[in-house]
Amino acid sequence: MSLSAVSTLTGSTIAGTGGTAVNWTKMGQVGNKVSLAVTADADLRSRRTMDVTAKQPSISASAPNGYTQARVIKVYKQPLILENGNSTVNTVKVEVAYDVESSQAEIQDLLDQGAQMCFNADLSSVDKTLALS
Repeated sequence: MSLSAVSTLTGSTIAGTGGTAVNWTKMGQVGNKVSLAVTADADLRSRRTMDVTAKQPSISASAPNGYTQARVIKVYKQPLILENGNSTVNTVKVEVAYDVESSQAEIQDLLDQGAQMCFNADLSSVDKTLALS
C-alpha cells in the first residue's frame, strides 16, 4: 500500500475540484494499517489524522464464492478543543467491502455512490441535523 504522498481538498465538490489542498504525511505502518497526519497542524492536540486499513479476502467455506470480501477501512479523526479546555474527536469512518469477482467499474461505482452519501444535500443534512424525516 503506497500512501506516502496523499493530498485531499477542503471545500471540494463531488468531482474533487475546488478547495485548498491538505497534504498528509505517512507517520507509520503496522501490518496492513497506514497512519497519516497533517503535519502542518502544529498543535498535536488538534492534529488531523487518518488511518487506512486494507484487508485482503481470505478463504471461507461459508462465503458465497469461497472467499470473504475485500475491505478497505478509512478513519478520519478531527480533534476539537472545547471552550472549557477539554477535547473531543470528531470522526468519519468509510468502509468499502466488495467481492473479489467485482470488476474495476463495479468497484468505482460503489465508491462513487459512497461519496454521494457525504456530498448529497439530502443525505448530508442528516449528519448536520440528526433528523431522519
